[in-house]
Amino acid sequence: MLEERFGATQRALLMWPRLDRRKLAKCADDPSRIARLVATRTNLPTEVIVGILTQPDRREDEASYYFG
Repeated sequence: MLEERFGATQRALLMWPRLDRRKLAKCADDPSRIARLVATRTNLPTEVIVGILTQPDRREDEASYYFG
């Protein structure tokens, strides 16, 4: 089974696809630096953005995705 892992940079691009890739590259995959960059584009506090970027990957079959 192929399992994908996303770093903070990839997660940021998935969540905010219009981020400046040059500025993002200067963040060196550091979640706190990426959060400061993203905070200029959203109303979310940097602590929440860091939490989004650092949360563990989940598989589709995990119980945490069950809504029914």
